[in-house]
Amino acid sequence: MCDERVFKDIYFYLENEYELIYVDIPLEDSFDKMIEKLNFKEEKVNLLGFSMGGYLATYFALKYPKKVDNLLILSASCCALSKNEIAFRKKAISFVKEFGFKPLSRKKISSLLENKDDLKLITLISSMYEKMGENYFLTHMNASLKRKDLTEEIICSNLNFNFCYSNKDSLINQKWFENLKNKSNCNLNIINSTSHMITLEKSVFIVDEIRRSF
Repeated sequence: MCDERVFKDIYFYLENEYELIYVDIPLEDSFDKMIEKLNFKEEKVNLLGFSMGGYLATYFALKYPKKVDNLLILSASCCALSKNEIAFRKKAISFVKEFGFKPLSRKKISSLLENKDDLKLITLISSMYEKMGENYFLTHMNASLKRKDLTEEIICSNLNFNFCYSNKDSLINQKWFENLKNKSNCNLNIINSTSHMITLEKSVFIVDEIRRSF
């Protein structure tokens, strides 16, 4: 539920160093359909994915490894959702269908942040969420219910995976990363933070990760 503004600070630092191309997550109800819409004209690309986009970038890379050079995955654990999380998301879908699409509360947005009183950032996140709207919300929430665990495929892949995430991010599965520790093709860079929105709150750190990864 973010647009290109989630990378605004990354653009600020790197627009003169890299060819940065923002790609929206395709409006499809499954990850298989989404990756078919990612028709990159380049022979090989570097992929950076944030949150749900991180799962999607990983899914794409595993299916089309010859099209990917390097990967940097931010704030995303590439596993299936727990039964409790699936039940929660189904309730959210039912609520929106019955009562309509509502703005995110300040409390919900603050739960994604380290600086929970940053009004400018809270406003930005709210704006992106409302811009994406009901159709994106329902379509992508339904798609997320059917995501599979990618652990074994990642470990068996010849690709190098760079993961960066906060160790107190409540939206990701911290235990999932334990299976990737000490795997030769997985580099884990962990930030001591509660922030999910690390492209906005930890942009300098992420810029360094991009320079190292790509």
